[in-house]
Amino acid sequence: MVALALALLLSTLPSPDVACEGRTDAGETFPTCFDPGTGWVLGAGLHLQDAEAALLLRTGILVRVVRTSDSKVDSSWFDSHRLFMTEAWGGARKALTFTGYEGLLRRHVDEGSLLVSLGRPVRIPFPFDVAMAVRAAHLERRVWEGPGWTLETGRVGLLLDPVRTNSEWGWLAVGPAASHTLRHDRDGTTHEVSPFTSLMLDTGWETRDGRWALRVTGLAGWAFDFDGGSHFRARGEVALEHVLLAVNDAPVALRLAATGVRGDAGLSRRNEGMLSAGLVVRPFGER
Repeated sequence: MVALALALLLSTLPSPDVACEGRTDAGETFPTCFDPGTGWVLGAGLHLQDAEAALLLRTGILVRVVRTSDSKVDSSWFDSHRLFMTEAWGGARKALTFTGYEGLLRRHVDEGSLLVSLGRPVRIPFPFDVAMAVRAAHLERRVWEGPGWTLETGRVGLLLDPVRTNSEWGWLAVGPAASHTLRHDRDGTTHEVSPFTSLMLDTGWETRDGRWALRVTGLAGWAFDFDGGSHFRARGEVALEHVLLAVNDAPVALRLAATGVRGDAGLSRRNEGMLSAGLVVRPFGER
């Protein structure tokens, strides 16, 4: 339902020019637009899990690149990269998550087409943009579970975007995903693989001045152990950011996030829900 509502919103979104410069009475200019996908993230807030609250710290590097394809003049690439994203919280359930790299690489073509090469080549209209989602080195360490860790060594999603926006302001990418995960505890290390048996969602919307940003991600499907077992797992996250002020042109935003997990949390693959609220600052995040 969230994805459908987002698609309808994006399809009716106007595209006015936004003035991204303010001016003081003395004639000096200052930025009024910000890029939610660019900057060094530093944040702190409150983390709530199983009715227990704890201090949350967050950091990482965001890089967004928009470029025109060299091979096709009517196509563009919208690439979002997240490097060294780290979250840690204390309290009775101390834990840390670290992601070495996460990226969404989306290609927009003004007139999408599909080439069918069986027999005589035929070109037909293709009503989707294509995207690839990549994640590498995602580590979860839960101190309260005892010695051990969970490491998703890699994940790749081959996604289609029916909204086909020609800007970085909105996207709706859905498709199959493959992943490999290691779970290590006192009894040793187990391997878990999902060979494109999971469905992945990565969607988001941003205002053109960058002061509001919404991102929804999800993953659901079957994973298989090397010993022959299998299980269904699902997880999703909704994150909303709103820029409240800027300190020396560095935006400071309120961030609200909610995460739900079924059969995939920690070493015991438990179900759980988490909420967080706090402030994040993004130096170098002005547009």
